[in-house]
Amino acid sequence: MSHPPMELWAFLENSDFLRRKNGELYRQDEVQLIRHDQFLETDYQLMVDIGCIGIRDAARWYVTHTAPDTFDWTWLDRVVAAAEKYKLTLYIDLWHYGYPEWLDIMSPEAPAHFAAFATAIAERYPSITHWCICNEPTLLVERGGQLGEWQPFLTLKDPAEFRRQICRCIIAASQAVRNLRPDALLILPDPWHATDVFSEDHQAAVIDTVLGLRDADLGGSSDLIDIIGLNHYRDSTLPPLHKLFLNAKTRWPDKPLWFTETSGPPVGWQQTEWFWWMLAETRLANNEGADISAFTWAPAISMYDWVDETLHLANGIWILEADGKRVPNGKMPEAIALARSYGYIK
Repeated sequence: MSHPPMELWAFLENSDFLRRKNGELYRQDEVQLIRHDQFLETDYQLMVDIGCIGIRDAARWYVTHTAPDTFDWTWLDRVVAAAEKYKLTLYIDLWHYGYPEWLDIMSPEAPAHFAAFATAIAERYPSITHWCICNEPTLLVERGGQLGEWQPFLTLKDPAEFRRQICRCIIAASQAVRNLRPDALLILPDPWHATDVFSEDHQAAVIDTVLGLRDADLGGSSDLIDIIGLNHYRDSTLPPLHKLFLNAKTRWPDKPLWFTETSGPPVGWQQTEWFWWMLAETRLANNEGADISAFTWAPAISMYDWVDETLHLANGIWILEADGKRVPNGKMPEAIALARSYGYIK
């Protein structure tokens, strides 16, 4: 069965969060660690070189939203200008785990502050069409609400209230964008992994809440997510990925699916091996009707470890040399070109 080639998107690792290091708080900021703030235009040219349709990059909430109703547009002005210069569709990450230090994320005011951030971006940058209001909220629930590893450092046996608060924030910001930009594409990515580890209901909880399928008192509704984003990394493969995709299609039949993040383990794999495997699994799912139209490599520029920030992980299309120079990670650029010649990607 033939089906259209998928769009190739790239994700610039932009996670940031506060964690504890040697008894003090440390801001893990991948934009700084991979020196994307220094190599912004270089990085965008690399995405053009491999034929990306678009790029997911960071609004950097803690950098841009400096105080209540106060914004520093230095970073985002550069990002939006670069995307326009290199003719890449920008898919903007508003919240990637971390948040401003002035904000108490559990406060009743937090959803309004996040909505104000979204509103200010929508007003300033009408060219932005693709929005990730929050990336992997379920992982934030785990790391920040159960394990106590990330701010707000909660160790809740049942993190339901933390999850509900995150959903309140996502719903408020999504409504704000929708009100100003009715044609915006709202894409909500969350991990989607083997159900012998985490049940499908567990993995779907935030998406279902934002869609209004559960916790209806929070105000979710179907128009707050246009595309379901599925992020997948190494797991038990029980069931295999293509069946997980088909489960998602069955669960959300009226929503398009995107493969919004994947890359292989940084040790013990060539990333080209993972690339072909994930393409094959996605094509298997599409053969059975999943209709996944976007395939995203994450991270495009290899990132740094979330526990040891000095450890560079070889999980990107490019890895970094000591001076920040980007060099190909094995034969990843050649593999992408070959996949395009086969008609797997555009």
